[in-house]
Amino acid sequence: MKIKVPREIKLLTHKYKVRSNSKELLGLGAMAVSRHFLQDIILDTRNIPPSELNQTFLHEIVHIIERHFSMRFDDGDTDRLAEGFAAILFDNFGIELDWSDIQEE
Repeated sequence: MKIKVPREIKLLTHKYKVRSNSKELLGLGAMAVSRHFLQDIILDTRNIPPSELNQTFLHEIVHIIERHFSMRFDDGDTDRLAEGFAAILFDNFGIELDWSDIQEE
């Protein structure tokens, strides 16, 4: 089942824009980043392979949940949670994320 990644996603009571900007991320030395005060998630949809992109998106969502519930995970814990969610959603439920609406800026 293919699901389009929306340009804006509501997480808890907050709306985050989903963007792609490989140049901005290169300057940060990251594949993705979630910025809470600007309420956006920036991903490198151009250079990251699809399975890694999907897991990275979930990783950033876990960071947002962590932030708004005042939880503290190290990055390894965040990765493991995102990998677990990815296995459930993509491997077991057959969900495939469609990134066609998220264009490089």
